[in-house]
Amino acid sequence: MSIKKTFLIVSLTCYAIYGLAQQKPAGPKTIKLFFEKAYLQTDRTYYSAGEDIWFSAYLVNAKGTSLTSSSNNLYVELINPGAAILDKKIIRLEKGLGKGDFRLDSVPSGWYNIRAYTNWMRNFGNDFVFQKSIYITNHLNENATYATRNAEKKPVGLAKPGHQKSVAFFPEGGSLVAGLNSLVAFKINDDLGNGLAAKGSVISSKGDTITSFQSTEAGMGIFAFTPKANEGYKAEVIFGTEKVAAQLPQILSKGLVLHVTNDSLNLKATISASEGAFSEMKGKSLMLTIKHAGDNIYTGTVKLEKPVISVSILKKDFPEGIAVVTVIDDTGRPHGERLVFIHNGAGNTFNITSNKTAYKAREKVVLNIKATDVFGQPAKTSLSLAVVDGLIPDDGTNIVSYLLLQSEIKGEIKNADQYFDPKNSSRFKQLDLLLLTQGWRDYIWKRLADTVMKISYLPEPGLTIVGSVREKLANKPIPNMNITLFGSGFNGQKLYATKTDQSGNYFLDGLKWYGNQQIKIVSQDDKGKKGGWLQIDSVAKPITLPFKNGLQDFAKNIDAEISRRMDYNRTYKFGDSISLDDVEIKAGKNKKVVLFDQTMFTYGDAEQVFDITPADYSFKGLEHFILTKVKGAYPIDDADSIGNEGVTFLSNGRKIRPRIRINRKEELTGERLDYYSLRMDQINQVRVQHLLDNGNQDVYVISLNVKDDALRGTNLNLLNINLNGYYNARDFYSPNYSNPATKNKDLRTTIFWSPAIKTNESGVATVTFYNGDNKGNVVVKADGISEKGVAVSGKITYKVD
Repeated sequence: MSIKKTFLIVSLTCYAIYGLAQQKPAGPKTIKLFFEKAYLQTDRTYYSAGEDIWFSAYLVNAKGTSLTSSSNNLYVELINPGAAILDKKIIRLEKGLGKGDFRLDSVPSGWYNIRAYTNWMRNFGNDFVFQKSIYITNHLNENATYATRNAEKKPVGLAKPGHQKSVAFFPEGGSLVAGLNSLVAFKINDDLGNGLAAKGSVISSKGDTITSFQSTEAGMGIFAFTPKANEGYKAEVIFGTEKVAAQLPQILSKGLVLHVTNDSLNLKATISASEGAFSEMKGKSLMLTIKHAGDNIYTGTVKLEKPVISVSILKKDFPEGIAVVTVIDDTGRPHGERLVFIHNGAGNTFNITSNKTAYKAREKVVLNIKATDVFGQPAKTSLSLAVVDGLIPDDGTNIVSYLLLQSEIKGEIKNADQYFDPKNSSRFKQLDLLLLTQGWRDYIWKRLADTVMKISYLPEPGLTIVGSVREKLANKPIPNMNITLFGSGFNGQKLYATKTDQSGNYFLDGLKWYGNQQIKIVSQDDKGKKGGWLQIDSVAKPITLPFKNGLQDFAKNIDAEISRRMDYNRTYKFGDSISLDDVEIKAGKNKKVVLFDQTMFTYGDAEQVFDITPADYSFKGLEHFILTKVKGAYPIDDADSIGNEGVTFLSNGRKIRPRIRINRKEELTGERLDYYSLRMDQINQVRVQHLLDNGNQDVYVISLNVKDDALRGTNLNLLNINLNGYYNARDFYSPNYSNPATKNKDLRTTIFWSPAIKTNESGVATVTFYNGDNKGNVVVKADGISEKGVAVSGKITYKVD
């Protein structure tokens, strides 16, 4: 028997960055195909409008749990039940680690999703996209919000279970064979995928009861069964007073049955052959393979010398995680397949201890964290930690259960962390049963093996700007134009150069800046003459992913208590009414508007429309006109971090850059500042709209209808634009109550959050914070990954009296 690993090599077209030198597309570059997984730890899964979602990000090699630097950009999105993006952050990953947050505005109560992915993950559909359900409640001032004026007054994204029930049977190895004893796992669900407790019997076509079975509360179970030839079988399942009939899988007249046992040291595979199969295959070789994450980790052969044969395989050198055991005959035909979980005892020990088990309100808490490896030696570990009021229900997920199980088996796995909890003595049996049922058909690496992969998206070392140069009056590309980019607010290198290709396109990668920064891009030919119409492409369209409803049912007292704590929530004022004698008033009633690849909504107050006449030609330019005529427009002063050119609008104390449309053509998310220098005699109409996006955020749009000669200006070779870069994560506020306490109540639900804790050389870290005023249990949860790539998780509780 031998061990064999395989790697898939793909050819990609990559591009190199040369800073001040010209950038040319490199030739085809051959790299080894790799896979990534992302994981986010959020401070909790239940929020109220007006609160913040805090998260830490981990990027790992998908074939294990070690951190990877293969991508530096992580896209994190907050999604509503209609699959619209409410908010999106680009998180800068350093050595596989990042952090961020979302501020929750007024949205309808219900389930929402957070998803995270890299550009490279887009090559594999949704297989590696992280997705998590969170619940947001909003019962304060709902009648005054935009969201509830345009939605039914009920929670969204919250489906209720119906009366439909399903029963599915999964023979071990995949098939039932007449005359051979088999283990049959089963799963019983409602129409939302929730497991149901039930009992039942297997009935023959003659009406005889062959065997009985009973499911756990999770709706799963197993029974042994020896089917007979030329006999049919059905199952009768009883839910209380309700009885449901279900058919068992088809019975094969001959074949092989695979049975696998998994102890602490070995995997034992037992292969049984029916009389007909044995007579055909006697003396022939069978191949037994074991794969982990698509790679062969074991290949061996054995001869079928008798009807039942067994093979024991030492698993100490196998990687931890899900593996596939397959039996293949000498013609290459598979006869049985089974998922198993390899426990190799390589896990680290990760402990969190508090200096007390019970505290007073606003008392100081000291947490001691210690991480050791399998040999008891200190393990340097990067981790994130949340301390949350025990009123909030736990979603039953951590970084270990996600990376080793939930990301491998698609579909909802309720309370996944129970399968890795050392306090759960039945966890190995429960996990094996899960793999026999749900894992039998949903294993991610099996789907990938059956998929033709097309590599269209490259890993991103930094931010990317892509655009083109074309002739000003024709849609004809201009090749070999020199493109120079300058970002004064960039981190590190600030000046970049490249050339347009034969299609007039340019590409700049590896850029790094945070927040909204002004960027200047210039195009010129080899003689230094400025020319062409320089354009920048819109950001790639987001991925599509089915919405994921939560399975938890939240008690009304939780909802009421969280709402009570948020009674200080701010109320929104969307804007003042507009009345100008020279403005055409067009009332809107929250109509949908599609702009910039987003669905937005009119605000309800009027848009401002200006038909330009010769009387307006005396203005110095568009910027002067807008500041003079447009209600709510303000100049940008030198102190503004968003640059000092153009205009801004004020809403709820925030300065908002308007977006620009030229002759119904949307520009990118950002702002092209050179349009402000247009003369008024080049413009036919100026239209200003105040919109709201799906996240209830204000958006101002200036739409220009310009004359043809406006595009003949000398500055179209210059882009002076503001773009959003990496998100600057906010710091969690943790009060210090060592000083005299204030009279205001501290009703925070998340008491403490730290996204970036590192243990020292001794594997130790200490965390201190102060409790709030809420009484009851407090839950501490930490997720992390050690320097050697071992995922760890810990959870403790303490009490506040």
